[in-house]
Amino acid sequence: MFRPFFSVFFSLVFAASTHANSPHKEVLTFTIVNNVGGGNSVFVVGNHPDLGANDPTHAIKLRNNGSNIWSGQVAVQAGTALQYQYVKRSTAQGSWCDSSNTAALGSTLSQTVTSQPAAPYNGKTIYYLSGWASVDLVYNNGGTFVGVTMTKIGAGRAAGESLFRITGVGQAGENIEFVFSDGQGHFDNPPGGGNYLTNIDDFEVEDGNVFAYQPPATFSAPTILTHFVDSSVSNIPGRTVRIYLPRGYTQNINRRYPVVYFHDGQNVFDPGGPFGSWSADATATKEIRAGRMRETILVGIDNDSARIPEYQPPNDSYEGTQGRADAYANFVINNVRPYIDTNFRTLNDLKNTVTIGSSMGGLVSLYFGREFTTFGKIAVMSPSLWISPNYVAQVNGEAKKALRVHLDMGTNETQGDFDNCLAMYDTHLAQGYSANDDVEFAAGCGQEHNEAAWSVRLPQVYDFLLPAREDPDELAERDYPPKFSVVSVNAGMATLSYGSLFGFIYGLERSTDLAHWDPVSTTPVEAFPWTTRLLGDTAGTRAFWRLRPALAP
Repeated sequence: MFRPFFSVFFSLVFAASTHANSPHKEVLTFTIVNNVGGGNSVFVVGNHPDLGANDPTHAIKLRNNGSNIWSGQVAVQAGTALQYQYVKRSTAQGSWCDSSNTAALGSTLSQTVTSQPAAPYNGKTIYYLSGWASVDLVYNNGGTFVGVTMTKIGAGRAAGESLFRITGVGQAGENIEFVFSDGQGHFDNPPGGGNYLTNIDDFEVEDGNVFAYQPPATFSAPTILTHFVDSSVSNIPGRTVRIYLPRGYTQNINRRYPVVYFHDGQNVFDPGGPFGSWSADATATKEIRAGRMRETILVGIDNDSARIPEYQPPNDSYEGTQGRADAYANFVINNVRPYIDTNFRTLNDLKNTVTIGSSMGGLVSLYFGREFTTFGKIAVMSPSLWISPNYVAQVNGEAKKALRVHLDMGTNETQGDFDNCLAMYDTHLAQGYSANDDVEFAAGCGQEHNEAAWSVRLPQVYDFLLPAREDPDELAERDYPPKFSVVSVNAGMATLSYGSLFGFIYGLERSTDLAHWDPVSTTPVEAFPWTTRLLGDTAGTRAFWRLRPALAP
């Protein structure tokens, strides 16, 4: 079943488009044979942000397969004219963020990444509600900010407010940085200052918030609730959980949300606990408001006095106490998660269930993601891998899991911890994970092992695990319905072409008289940002077809 979305449409062909590449990434394999000596690794750096934008401190590390063969899979944006180079870098934590820590291994190489179809629209479409008489969009156009006048298209929510619109600015699929101006020296910046920055293609800005769907006229602010969840698991007591509900949760009664489960819940939301705060709530509010993160429910699960054994896998022990992360996982999966799913509107499938933790919480996040089929995305921040050598060995011997994995470590943490985290990143590369796609490693330059450091790195975590583009752009579907045409009819079979946008499914219907329509088929959920698809159907002697778009369930 699928939920009806916008009205039925008929259309003919895709309009021509000559703008930016699709944001879809193609996986490339990089391999080089070189003896770079102990304490060094081979990296690949190139002219695209996916390969560090020529900054060696953001180059992609490869792994040594043995015999000095360095390789790795890296996802790079489709259509890129790539210029790249293999370099040697020291993996000493104190040198990681030093741009001079690099030595070229050979000449610059070139490769053109396989392209994808152009977007079915030109640039960005932006709506803005304002009480100003006129509005200029001031946006970054290739490094220079330019102002363009928006068109007033209708009334706003109340007297004195109007709805403005502009199309064809920026590049489809790319970031756009912008503010609004009344042309009289007044500017509307996002709350907290700075500029708006999002890669959504069709959106509305209302009260300092970016929406890829038609927002309610007014919407509730983010809210944090405190609940107690009982435990049915022996030796794992019940505890407090803190629940962050995103903007508009009260009004958007038909919307459901991905869920992040944080460990060490006392320290996750402001004002935090005795060790400080991750400010995960404030960061989420800022990133969601700016159109960079999906609207998400966050759950902070308090730790207990038995934190170390609860977060340690069961095949290791510490100071004579066996790890019981399996029992803690039982509590989270079978007590906490059902409680959240019952009381709140969640999306609880694999791709929408996330767990994030740091230190011992990073270790247990790795364990949760790899040993259970509940969590499809994990953030393993400053993990205490040293405490569980048996479990690390187990992971090293496992196959690839259906996971997206963020790994990180501060450069002011110990070299041993830094090396352990890099080794875990190498393990994922060896198992077939691809950098920029389903695994990433991030170094926190100058950062120590504390909540302040994890707070600084959290925006990157959100961007990798919960990017706004992984919610369907409902306004784009409304404004630019897919073009639909008959490609051919042969031997009673018709081939139909249609444009497809990410996150949507399309119901094909057939009629012989334009009065009565019969369902024919429903397409799979679209995984590409946009593309052109083909459908087949029996033509008969006389037939008409139409598509009904719907949000995926």
